[in-house]
Amino acid sequence: MKRTALLTLTLSSAAIIAYLSYRMLLQTPVAPTGGVAASAEPVESLPDFTLEDLGGGTRSIRSWPDNALIINFWATWCAPCRREIPLLKDFQSAHAEESVQVIGIAIDRLEPVKEFARDIEFNYPVLVGQSDAMDAASAFGVEFFALPFTVFTDTEGNILGVHTGEVHSEDLENLSQILTDLTARATDLATARDRLAKSL
Repeated sequence: MKRTALLTLTLSSAAIIAYLSYRMLLQTPVAPTGGVAASAEPVESLPDFTLEDLGGGTRSIRSWPDNALIINFWATWCAPCRREIPLLKDFQSAHAEESVQVIGIAIDRLEPVKEFARDIEFNYPVLVGQSDAMDAASAFGVEFFALPFTVFTDTEGNILGVHTGEVHSEDLENLSQILTDLTARATDLATARDRLAKSL
């Protein structure tokens, strides 16, 4: 009997440790402050990856060709992420007639995201994954990231910049002006990247 109790206790302890380790791997820490993310080898163009959408299908990140992208990595348990979603919705509404698309990527389980989506009523696409979504974030060449984490591209899939921390309305308006200048050929890609880095 003592041997059975000891075995049960040992297995239970091992299971708890394994579960806690798994949760720590899934939950990327929230950034205490904003800033441009550190990058080991900056990626200059949009990588290709596919994630599940809220309808249960799959979408490639390249499903929005000829659009500048604002790719926002977030999670339901991340308070700063939840704060910036209304701002991203407002930006998407205000720029609906332009070639710019907000895409949310939830580093989370599908069910909590679907439940949250019912309340928030996203007006932009949301993709979901756990380790797959973290791999997608890593595909941008960032050495360390925390949530929220946002990637900005131009209409040709060139990465303009990445940002860790909350995005604010002035950041998005600066991006909008940079995109306008790129379209009008009033600035070049290198200058656009520099301008965005200084504005974030």
